[in-house]
Parts: sequence; structure tokens; C-alpha cells
Amino acid sequence: MGKIKKFAAINIRKITGGKDPVRLVEEFILRLGFDPDQALKERSQEHARWMLHVSEGEDLEVLVEGLKKPQETTVYMGVNIAAVPIRGAYDLLAAALEIADGLIGIKVSLVGHFLVLSASMGAAGLSVEELEYNYRLIAAQQSWFRDALADELGWEALPDS
Repeated sequence: MGKIKKFAAINIRKITGGKDPVRLVEEFILRLGFDPDQALKERSQEHARWMLHVSEGEDLEVLVEGLKKPQETTVYMGVNIAAVPIRGAYDLLAAALEIADGLIGIKVSLVGHFLVLSASMGAAGLSVEELEYNYRLIAAQQSWFRDALADELGWEALPDS
């Protein structure tokens, strides 16, 4: 058996595989027809956040968190559905939770005073196509969720977010 060479720990570097999650999100934003630099709202060593005005009254937030730890990096995307009014908040939230059972592949959350449809995914092994797929899931179910919620509450329409 040959001699085993020992390497000083300082000479060993960690090599991480896969694409940079920030670049993936930037490519996704480009495919949607937006400039990632203009949409970037904040960036630090730990996270990056973009806001895209995708249609009237609809903003898509894309957030990459945990950039310092590649194995724990997550990508979040969400669209505001409705502002939760103070009067009738209980009814709206209870109805939203009942209807949320019909959502496929996405979730409904209360973020601040907004109901949000969102998707979260680990960045390890993530592709631009998966980001597009999750965005399409949100977009496809958004109008259904708003209509079902208004119908459940007996409202003509939901308040604008």
C-alpha cells in the first residue's frame, strides 16, 4: 500500500455544484420580459429580492434567501391576491383557508395585511423551467382563487390589493 499524502486544510476548498440561484432568478426574470437590475429591490450577502409589476394591481415578488449556505438556499415567489380588511377579516381568512384546499402546488399565506399565493422551493438543483412552472401554477390559479373567495363571501369582487 502506498503512502497517503496529507493536505493542509488551507489548501482544500469547497466546490459547490449547480447554478448560482441569483443567476437563475435573473434568467427567469429576463424570460418574463423584465430587466432584473431594474426589478432588484434589495440585495445583501444573505438574500436578494425582486419586485415585478406583472399586471394592473399585481406584483410578483421573488426572494432568494440563505445565499451564504448553498445547501439551505430557498427561492420564494408570491403574488398578492387581496388586502385583508379590518372589518370582515375573520370571514375573509376563514373562507380563504377553506378554499386553499383546492390549490395545487402552491399555498395561500397571510403576509402583513395581504393574502398571498406563493411557492417556495429549495435552490439546489433548481432550473429556470421549474421557476417558470411554479409561476404558471400561481398565475393559473390566481383568478380562480379570487373568484371563489368573493363567491364564498357573497361579495361582488375582492378589494384591490
